[in-house]
Amino acid sequence: MFEESKFRRAWLRGYRQGDVELAVAKATLTHEHMTHELNAARARADAMQVEITELHRRIETFRQRELDMSRALEEVRERRDQMEREVASRAEQIVGDAEQRSAALRTEGLRQVGELQLQVEQLLGLRAGLSSALKRVTSDISNALDRLAAAPARAVEQIPPQQPDLPDEFDPGFARWSPETES
Repeated sequence: MFEESKFRRAWLRGYRQGDVELAVAKATLTHEHMTHELNAARARADAMQVEITELHRRIETFRQRELDMSRALEEVRERRDQMEREVASRAEQIVGDAEQRSAALRTEGLRQVGELQLQVEQLLGLRAGLSSALKRVTSDISNALDRLAAAPARAVEQIPPQQPDLPDEFDPGFARWSPETES
C-alpha cells in the first residue's frame, strides 16, 4: 500500500520539495482511499449488524410462536383426551342404561309370556270342559231320543200340561205369555 519513495536531496535544504509534495499527495490519496474503504466497510458492517439484529428478532419471534403453538397443541391434546374420557364415560352410561332397559323388557316379556301360557292353559281347560259338556249333552239328547223312540206313542192332548211354579211376586201383566193363556 504505502510504498517508500526515494527522496532526492536538494542542494542546500534537505530533500527536493517536489518529491516531498508528491509523497504527501500520494499519502493523502492513500489515506483518503483507506478512509473511504473503512467507511464503506463500516457501512457494510452496520448493515450486517442491522440484518443480524433483525434476524435475531425474527428468530425470537419464531421461537415465541413455536412456544405458543406448543402450548396450544398441548391444550388441544388435553381437550381431546378429556373429550375421549367423557365420550367413553357417556358410552358406558348409555350401554348400561340400554342393558337395564333390555333386562326390564326381557323380564316384562317373560312375565307376559307366562301370563299368556296361563291363559292358554285356562282356554285349553275351558275347551276340554266345553267338549266334555257337549259330549254329555249329546249323550243326554241321544238317550232322550232313544227313550222317545222306545216309548209307546200317545197323543199330545192326553198329557196334561204342567203348571210352572210362579214366584210369589208374579206380575199378572205377564199372564198372556204364561202357559195357561196359550190356546
